[in-house]
Amino acid sequence: AEAGAQVLAPMRAVSHLVMDTVAPMSYLDVDQIHMDPPVPFPFLHAGEYLRELSADTIAALLRLAGPGTDCPVLEVEIDLLGGAYARGGDGLDAVSGRNEPFMLLLIGLLAPPAGDALPGAIASILVAMAPFSSGRTLVNLPGVPGDEADRARAWPPEVYARLVRAKAAYDPDNLLRFQHAVGQEKQPA
Repeated sequence: AEAGAQVLAPMRAVSHLVMDTVAPMSYLDVDQIHMDPPVPFPFLHAGEYLRELSADTIAALLRLAGPGTDCPVLEVEIDLLGGAYARGGDGLDAVSGRNEPFMLLLIGLLAPPAGDALPGAIASILVAMAPFSSGRTLVNLPGVPGDEADRARAWPPEVYARLVRAKAAYDPDNLLRFQHAVGQEKQPA
């Protein structure tokens, strides 16, 4: 806790804090990091990995989601990746985005007054970010469930093929078929 406080001290000193929730926590409480509601809520979210975070990237994002835009997206978050996240273990895994430098996350509430504008706003932001995107997404943040190709973009092709084979072997009756489940379209043998 002391080392963490030293690392955070310069960030905390930049300005008046509106909220500071950084503190030691139990693993059982990590779901509170984003302060997600504990019950189902009508949110829409999407995300993509960004190849770069340049002045052009930021300018493109601010044109649609910056001050004065009336953007209905409640949260526009850019996460720095790398570090320990980029290091895989010795065995096979299906962690997506290990080689990606940044993650863009967009979240909004599908409720009046801005709910009707939200899907279009998120789509517009993703189009504007396309020149800076790797075309991949974090497995649990692709947005509205799409087709097989859309689901596959969370992983390199060889990893997705391995997941499809595992799905066929362990879920031959396709019990796990909702949302962003892999292996929904017949794959060539």
